[in-house]
Amino acid sequence: MRTAVPYKRVAHAAPKRVVAVLACAVGIVALAPAAAQAQTGGAGVPAPTTPPPAPTTTPTTYEQVFPVPGAHTFGDGFGAGRGHRGQDIFGACGEPLVAVSWARVIFIGKHRRAGNYIVLRYKKIKQDYAYMHMAGKPAVRKKQKVRPGQLVGYMGDTGNASGCHLHFEIWMGPWYRGGRAINPLADLQYWDSYS
Repeated sequence: MRTAVPYKRVAHAAPKRVVAVLACAVGIVALAPAAAQAQTGGAGVPAPTTPPPAPTTTPTTYEQVFPVPGAHTFGDGFGAGRGHRGQDIFGACGEPLVAVSWARVIFIGKHRRAGNYIVLRYKKIKQDYAYMHMAGKPAVRKKQKVRPGQLVGYMGDTGNASGCHLHFEIWMGPWYRGGRAINPLADLQYWDSYS
């Protein structure tokens, strides 16, 4: 979530006011990540004692974006419960969800625990991305190619979910077919920093 200072108001303000507004904006931006991590959307997760792993993607290419373009908070993380192989991102019910990268839709399904879900494959870097608990049917079809930021569905609470959120997973290699789930938090935080 970004905090923007309106351009016209700052451009015509007195110099002291411009400095004060900029200092305030820098303070808000500096505190925003800590505030987002402190809120778990009702799911208590102890603060990590070690920093999250480094992003698995190349940081110099902006080929990837954050999957929730609207207001959001982070909830349960990787390993928070039995079989929890992803990161929960809480937002408003019906909030748009977007493709994080260039990819192809490889699975669309419904499961008693995952609810409505899709899996995208970014073949170039051998990663799969799972989106779970989506509201209704996805906005994409199987085998469809998607681009970063393209609408893929909407945030919901289908399956075993308490509150509207996206359960997001990154898999190195094929999803559930020889690949392995990795902690997506560092990648998500990185994408969130510029999306």
